[in-house]
Amino acid sequence: MTRVPKARASKFPWRGAGGLALVAAVSAGMWVAAERQTSSAQQGIRPTGPLISRGYTEAPAGTVVVAGNPLGGATVIELRIKDGQHVKRDEIIAVLSGYPAADIGVRIAEAALAKLKATHEQVLTGTRVTELALQEASLKSAIESNKLAALQRLRSGTPNDQKEMEAKLQAESVERDKAKLELAKQTLKNDLAQYEIDLANSEASVENARRTREDALVRSPLDGVVVEIFSRQGERISNYGIAKVVDMDQLRVRASVDELHLARMQPGAKVEITFKNDPVTYSGRIARVPLAVTRMVRSDADLGELATRLVEVEIAPDEGTRLPQYLGREARVTFLN
Repeated sequence: MTRVPKARASKFPWRGAGGLALVAAVSAGMWVAAERQTSSAQQGIRPTGPLISRGYTEAPAGTVVVAGNPLGGATVIELRIKDGQHVKRDEIIAVLSGYPAADIGVRIAEAALAKLKATHEQVLTGTRVTELALQEASLKSAIESNKLAALQRLRSGTPNDQKEMEAKLQAESVERDKAKLELAKQTLKNDLAQYEIDLANSEASVENARRTREDALVRSPLDGVVVEIFSRQGERISNYGIAKVVDMDQLRVRASVDELHLARMQPGAKVEITFKNDPVTYSGRIARVPLAVTRMVRSDADLGELATRLVEVEIAPDEGTRLPQYLGREARVTFLN
C-alpha cells in the first residue's frame, strides 16, 4: 500500500482565511483615514476639476416678519392677505382691533378742524372785515360832516360859546369813533393770531388721530410674497407676529463647504447653480463667507463616526440673473475657481 505524504507546514502562516481578514482590515483602515478628510457635503468632489457642493435657496436680507404696532390692538379684525399672495410696499395686509375707535377719533378731529376753518373764512375774514370797513367809512363821513358844520357855524349868528360847545362835541364824537375802530382792528388782529394758534393745535390733533389710526393698520414693509401666516382673522396676534413676507429678488443660495476649501472661497468668485428638473444653469458669485465653522458628526454603521468641519457660503446670482422663485429649494453649486 502506497503511503500518502503529510502536507508540509506553510512558511507563511498569514496566508489563508486569516490572512485575507487581516488585509481587509488594513484596507478599511486606510479608507477611513481618507474619508475623514472628505466632507459629506462634498461627495461630488474630484481630486482635480471644479469643487461641487449642495445648498438651499434662502432670502436672509429680504425676509421680514410683520407683527404690527402693539398700540394698534392685540387682535386681527381683518386679514387682507393669503398664503402665496404678492404684496406691494405699504399695502395694508391686516387691520387691528384698535382701528374702529381710532377712525372715529380721526373723524372728530377732522370735523373740528373744518369748523375752525369755516369760522375763519366766514367770520374773521368775512363779517368782521366788513364791519371794520363800514366803521372806517362812517368815520370818514363824520369827519367830513364836522368840516361842513364848522363852515356853517362861521356864517351863522349863533353865540360863540354855543359854537365852541358844538365843535367840541362833534370832535369828541369823532375821537370816540376812531377809538372804536382801532379797538375793533386790534381785536381782529388778536383773534387772527389766536386762530393761527388754534389752527396749528387742531391740525396737530388731526395728525395725532391719524397716526393712532395708522398704528392699527399693518402694512407690508417691502414688495414680496406672503410665505407664511401666523395670525388669522379674529385671532390675537401670535408671538411669531402676523405674517412672513419675502422679497424673492433677494434670493440667495447657502452652500456648505468643507473648511479645507476655505481659501478658495473668496467673495466675487464665480459659481454655477443648477436645480433638479431645471435644465437652466444660473451664473452667480460668492457674496459672503462666514467666519464661523460648523462641526458635523456623520454616523456610518460600518466605519464608525466621522467628524466634518463645514463653512456656509452665501451665493448671489449675477446681475440680470433671476433664480427660480422658491424658498428652501435644493441647489447644486459648482465653484469655478
